[in-house]
Amino acid sequence: VSAVLPAGGSGERLGGATPKQFCALQGRPLVSYAVWAMERISWISDIIVVVSPENIKTMKTIIEKYGHKRVTVVEGGITRHRSIFNGLKVFAEKEFSSHLLQKPEVVIIHDAVRPFVEEDILSKVVMAAKEHGAAGAIRPLVSTVIASAADGCLDHSLERAKYRASEMPQAFLFDIIHEAYQQCTDYDLDYGTECLHLALKYCKTNAKLVEGTADLWKVTYKRDLYAAESIIKDNLSQEVCVITDAKETVAQVGCLLSESLKSQIKVETVSISQSRNDNHLQNILSGQCYSFVCVNDKKCAIQETQQLVDMLEKSDVPLFYPVVLISVHLDVPENNSFSIGMEELTSIKKFARETKKKNILVYGLLIQYK
Repeated sequence: VSAVLPAGGSGERLGGATPKQFCALQGRPLVSYAVWAMERISWISDIIVVVSPENIKTMKTIIEKYGHKRVTVVEGGITRHRSIFNGLKVFAEKEFSSHLLQKPEVVIIHDAVRPFVEEDILSKVVMAAKEHGAAGAIRPLVSTVIASAADGCLDHSLERAKYRASEMPQAFLFDIIHEAYQQCTDYDLDYGTECLHLALKYCKTNAKLVEGTADLWKVTYKRDLYAAESIIKDNLSQEVCVITDAKETVAQVGCLLSESLKSQIKVETVSISQSRNDNHLQNILSGQCYSFVCVNDKKCAIQETQQLVDMLEKSDVPLFYPVVLISVHLDVPENNSFSIGMEELTSIKKFARETKKKNILVYGLLIQYK
């Protein structure tokens, strides 16, 4: 299975000079989220991103900066259909690509401005395409569709219950969609919008329609960028990892913290001894956790925090989203040697400024614990 992501639009409806696929969400371009949604799925072998000629360099810079793998950048055409056709050609036409990629059995077509697609719906449309030749996600219509007469008055309306909105992702047996595009007229390529219709028109392939989820919406207007950013922030706050020392007092505070958070979010607890072995913490990092709380009562607490920062950097997690790291310092009465002075505060602030450059936001919290 491979994926083609058309990303050549000008974003006129969004307004502004930057095409929407390159607008930043939490400091990261929208197209990068869509690429990552495909990239994290192991059974998708190649990801083709089709962009306008003037944005090829920008797209390649994004791929390098965020460490995207299995991605090929292709020059798009003047319309959406021409761009998708160019994306398909890298698998089948030697004159278009100096190095042909292996032709997939099934190809997914998905808009680069639909960043929240999940593996479940991708799997459903791929399996349906294998059986029927073509498949696409659909959603109920939100508004009634009406037609106006020449004088601008209502002519007729459609019965909303009978119709659905065509969404992405869509999937096709590669040979079917490639054949359909080869037979297309210039009118289809310049004015058509629906890939499923091309498969029906030229290859007599009736697409299977798969009910999609509410998060398949497309970023079209500026308000959609704000909504997308809100969803990202909400997703980032769904899980926290609490890291504690093995000491009884510290472990007790970590346990209390975990119990109080469990009713609101998913909580993972790791002891320092476990984190040094890396296994449990590495599993959490591979699960894309972005919020961490370190609890300790040590004078050299910043060194423990630095170890976690080093692990986060190696995991590449901060490349995709900002990581929040809260370092909790316990001031325990019997530990007479522990105190935080101006020198320690200055070093913590300096440390936080440095890690912020790496997209890791460090906060310090001092608790006097009895």
